[in-house]
Amino acid sequence: MTTESANTSRLVTKIRWVVESANSRIKQWKYLQHVLPTSQIPYIGDFIRIVCAICNRYMKPLSNGNATEDESLGCKMLFLSKQVNALQQHVEEHHLDRRSVCWEPVDDLKGFPYLDEEQLRNLTCGIYQLRLSPSYAQEHLEGNCQIHVHKEEPGLVRSVYAVMFVDND
Repeated sequence: MTTESANTSRLVTKIRWVVESANSRIKQWKYLQHVLPTSQIPYIGDFIRIVCAICNRYMKPLSNGNATEDESLGCKMLFLSKQVNALQQHVEEHHLDRRSVCWEPVDDLKGFPYLDEEQLRNLTCGIYQLRLSPSYAQEHLEGNCQIHVHKEEPGLVRSVYAVMFVDND
C-alpha cells in the first residue's frame, strides 16, 4: 500500500469511527439489531428518531470536544496526510527493506523512546488508536509475532508474524 493510500485509509477510518459508533448505539436496541421486515419500513424512521432521542438524553456524547478543536484536528490530519514519508524514503535509500539479516529479535528496549500519553495523542491525532492499543499489543504478545530491531539503525522497529504451514497429506 502506498503512503498516499494508507493516509487516505486513515482519514476514512477516522471519519467512519464516528459513524460506526453512532450505528453501534442504535443497534444496542434489541428491535434494531436485526434486519426488519419490509412491512416496518414506514415506521423505521420514527423508531430511529425515538432511540436517538433517548441516547442523546441519557448517554454520554460521542464527542465532548468543541467545534474549533475538532476543525483544528481535521486540518492537522489533512496537513499530515500530505507530508512526505521520511521513514519510507530512509528505508528505500539505504535499502533496509532488502536486507533481512540486519534485523534481530528484541531482547530489551533500552534506549527505545518513551512517549507519554500527550505525545501519543499528538502522534495519533486523537484517542481512538490509543483505546485500541492495549488489545493491539496483546494480540502481538499472544500471537505468533516477533518484534525485531534493526542492528544498524537504533530505534527502527518492525513486527514479523510467524506463519505456520500445515501439510494435511
